[in-house]
Amino acid sequence: MNSPSTNPFEVADSGDSNPRASLIEVDRALESMRDSGFDLTAAIGEPIDNSIEASASIIRIVPEFSSDKKHIRTIVFADNGRGIGPDILPSILKMGYSTRYGQREGLGRFGVGLKLAALSLGTRIEVITKPAGTDGYFRAYLDLEKIKDRSQQYIEAETFDGWPAQYADLMRDEKGKAFESGTLVLWQHIDRLSNGGTYGSSLDSRVSEMRKFIARAYREYLDKGLNIHLGDTAVNLHDPLFLRDNPRLLKRYKHLPEETLRGRIVDEGDIKIDDQTVHVTVTLIPEFFRPFSGAGGETDAEGKNATEFNIPDNEGRISMLRNGREIYYDIIPRMLGKVERIDRYIGIEVSFPATLDEYFQVRHVKRGAEPVDKLRTELRTWLERPIKTARTEIRRYWRATEVKNQTVDGHNQKVMQAVQAAERTAPKGQAGLGVSPEKQAEVIQDLLEDLEIDVVAEPEKAELVREQVEKWPISLMDTAWPGKEMVDITHLNGKAVVRINHRHPFIRDVYDPLRAASSKLPEDQERGEMFDLIQRTSNALDMLLMAYAKAENLHSDPSIYDDLRSYWGQHLQAYMKELGKE
Repeated sequence: MNSPSTNPFEVADSGDSNPRASLIEVDRALESMRDSGFDLTAAIGEPIDNSIEASASIIRIVPEFSSDKKHIRTIVFADNGRGIGPDILPSILKMGYSTRYGQREGLGRFGVGLKLAALSLGTRIEVITKPAGTDGYFRAYLDLEKIKDRSQQYIEAETFDGWPAQYADLMRDEKGKAFESGTLVLWQHIDRLSNGGTYGSSLDSRVSEMRKFIARAYREYLDKGLNIHLGDTAVNLHDPLFLRDNPRLLKRYKHLPEETLRGRIVDEGDIKIDDQTVHVTVTLIPEFFRPFSGAGGETDAEGKNATEFNIPDNEGRISMLRNGREIYYDIIPRMLGKVERIDRYIGIEVSFPATLDEYFQVRHVKRGAEPVDKLRTELRTWLERPIKTARTEIRRYWRATEVKNQTVDGHNQKVMQAVQAAERTAPKGQAGLGVSPEKQAEVIQDLLEDLEIDVVAEPEKAELVREQVEKWPISLMDTAWPGKEMVDITHLNGKAVVRINHRHPFIRDVYDPLRAASSKLPEDQERGEMFDLIQRTSNALDMLLMAYAKAENLHSDPSIYDDLRSYWGQHLQAYMKELGKE
């Protein structure tokens, strides 16, 4: 079947003296369209959208690599949708044609998506289809090289013998039964997907990028049962709001209650525009993935790596869904004011119908959606309160967690962890090497007595002290004695146990009140008392340094302390650097 009916390369003869030319130089026009604004993720979204529109429940995407694994030469898209009738198959590959042109009910609209998406990566697109209710197979293709040498002048639908042998398995269900209908789309002669040079991306990262895009952009469809495979692996949804069930998440943390892994809605509501509704949702991701300040969204509450859930990506980004399909996931200028690092733990979703495309300035690539000024102002105003509430709640939770997670002696675990991190690359301690297990047990027993811990009556507490001495390179212990020493240090096989003397005036009058104040939430503290404590602390720190200088001054040759001072400052700097990384 031939369509259109005239040769696009011929110059029409008007029959009079007025010269004429064809409306378009087809080969050059199509070549120029290769740079139409599609990137890889936007491109692969087009055939997926078409499969969804065709009521497919299974979609398979297979990148085919060159023999040296340095190039992707073909991308195969297979689905079990209703297929394409031979009467419209040629037009499917014609620029500007769409069975849904201008419609706003589904995912398509412009009539250029599939073609431009394919041409943005390669020079040939081939479609093989089996329409529902028929036993026939049909094929059509668009090939830029053939158009250039004029061996292709039309797009034709031709009968075909069946699915190509190498792709037949893609057109079967999980039980091996052939699809009753479906479509196979082949993006061939791909010349723009190769392992990059100095500034390029590896093919593995490009495939990973595709998976992340599919998981997030089609999360609503995946949540409702759509099955999408990329390569040999099913794509599990990723919801930046953590409201939908992620099978991979649930499987990894099957030992936890599901509610522990679910985000919490801070606020949601509607904005009305021309009798249409824009729905806005703001969530807090689960506390499990924001266990303490400094976790960065890459560590869960069990201390395990959580980078696969892409939490840092959320920072200041807004997810925009058009008819349930994400078309934008990025920062919108002037929408949240100053973006804060803490915003990675906040999910923001704006969902709108395609009838409002103009208000969101949706482009034909279905990538990017920036609200017009009036709508931007309304959205910004609406978001102010829930974003402020979310930030406050995150900080409140972290503060409460800090208090809860103090060590057995009440010392802040964050400080201990910072020291431990710095010690991984610091020179190993040399003091107390060779202390026998028996001697170490004796020292710990003395320590337990100083801490007034009854080993028989409080075995669990005694064990915590032993674990703390074993775990931390430097342990802080709260004790008291009548001497003038502020601290006493015992060295055990390169580790140090610091006994703090709470009868010493510096500890009693400054250190203890400061630590007590740090265990309270801000709203529980009286401002005058806090100011007084800060002032006393500042003065006392000055005195601490001056007292050390006096101690050196008592020796006739204070140069013997040069190394001590250097090491003290050096390690303090390293510890503070780790503590400040959050």
